[in-house]
Amino acid sequence: MTNAIIMNTLTGAVSEYDGFGFHSITPTHAGSALGLYALGGDSDMGLPIVAVVTTGKTLVGGAQKKAIDSVHFGLKGSGTSTLTVTGESASYSYPFPVLPAGVSRAKPGRGIRENYLAFSYSNTDGADFQLDLIEIPVEASKNRKV
Repeated sequence: MTNAIIMNTLTGAVSEYDGFGFHSITPTHAGSALGLYALGGDSDMGLPIVAVVTTGKTLVGGAQKKAIDSVHFGLKGSGTSTLTVTGESASYSYPFPVLPAGVSRAKPGRGIRENYLAFSYSNTDGADFQLDLIEIPVEASKNRKV
């Protein structure tokens, strides 16, 4: 299986699909050397469709180390989702409930102190969702840059 990188020509958004063995694709069907497949439904060969949305690693705020108290998601959906925080050498995952009010909050561990961080949202059980916003309020260290 290979990966496929898709770009939305209207918005410039880029998506990557893992294990995508198709050679051609339309909005409703995909083809490979093994045959023609209909796209759609709520599962992938009986398994939940788990999506992951990841920001790039970025220096937020300034050169000081950052403390992340919470991450807010502008999100419509249900069930449990997962926040993953990725630093220079490690990743940490935190499950959180999706709230019906449209804004959900994940609480990462208090020991994360890094300059460059990436954040991921995942629909843990393959539940439908609409993600509109990831907001990361950061608290910079008063004096720690290294």
